[in-house]
Amino acid sequence: MKIFESKNNCCGCSACEQICPKNAIKMTPDNEGFLYPEIDGSLCVECGACKNVCAFQNDYEKNKSQKAYAVKHKDFDTRMTSRSGGVFIAISDYIFEKNGTVYGAAFDNDFSVCHIRTTNKSERDRLKGSKYVQSDVKDTFASVKKDLKNGMYVLFSGTACQVAGLKNYLKNIDTSKLYTCDLVCHGVPSPKIWKEYLDYCEKKYNGKVTNADFRDKTLGWNAHKEAIWIDNKKYNSNEYAYLFNDNYISRPSCFNCKFTNLDRPADFTLADFWGIDRIVPDFNDNKGVSLLLVNSEKGAKIFDSCKKDIYCVDCDLQKSAKPNPNLYMPSPKPEDENLFWDNYKKLGFEKALKKCYKKVFFIRLRIRILEKLKKIKRIFKK
Repeated sequence: MKIFESKNNCCGCSACEQICPKNAIKMTPDNEGFLYPEIDGSLCVECGACKNVCAFQNDYEKNKSQKAYAVKHKDFDTRMTSRSGGVFIAISDYIFEKNGTVYGAAFDNDFSVCHIRTTNKSERDRLKGSKYVQSDVKDTFASVKKDLKNGMYVLFSGTACQVAGLKNYLKNIDTSKLYTCDLVCHGVPSPKIWKEYLDYCEKKYNGKVTNADFRDKTLGWNAHKEAIWIDNKKYNSNEYAYLFNDNYISRPSCFNCKFTNLDRPADFTLADFWGIDRIVPDFNDNKGVSLLLVNSEKGAKIFDSCKKDIYCVDCDLQKSAKPNPNLYMPSPKPEDENLFWDNYKKLGFEKALKKCYKKVFFIRLRIRILEKLKKIKRIFKK
């Protein structure tokens, strides 16, 4: 049995592994650190369940985005500890009021990223903040299925491909109490590279990583710098951010993602509300604003119940989506897409990082200089 022809056609959601009736599939990392299904031929009975469940190669359940909102949580601490406006906290609080469970991406003890099941607000708070690395969903699809069979309310958050994979996996299950939230995704970086970056930081600063934040909000919501704590001392950098933002360490399938549109698989879609100042003047205080797309009637009902905890403004959907390019196209491959991986395989992580960082730094510096020169010319023309 062959599930896909090319790595470009596998998003790593693991639905195939979890649906296999013979446990013949295991998600295994390749030499770049991305998980792919590996089939044990001695166990496989060629039933085709793995191919049929694949949302990336087959179709997926689509919800038309109905409404767009700018959202900020009323509780300032909640917003400051969230990546954008904290709307996910308000939605998940509603699920907990129903004695439900909430699933999402969290740091493990070694700062790898995986999906976990949470049953209270304290556990749920581990899901706060962006995780710019592909999350291992482990056995959470099967766990969601069990919760639903037990009559529980469930909220599952993840990338659009993970949500679509879950919903295909649950096709024969009553999902009336399932609520899903997908993220506007730039692409998922390699877990192996994230681990090597942490090792690099430990070597650079001579200590152990004790905390990590992919975007340090204390520098402002607009800041794009990671923070790494070594023996509880914080260091800021944009080295990993450069690799991520310039798409050097993204999964191959991300460059032909089929979910970069307004036909979302989830009830809710979340993003940073870039461009908020043009659309809702005076709403942004640089502490974070969420762009929330409510994609289904089921999602709209929950959102109405959350409004007591949030400030929200109804926005034009198309205008709100425009500053978020991953709502209408995949992130582009870099022209020198193999620059990082070729150097990584030949020279190791540290040298590959420095070569990429140096190139991106000078490109961005040149852009900033040109922008300043244009401003000066405009001033003189006046």
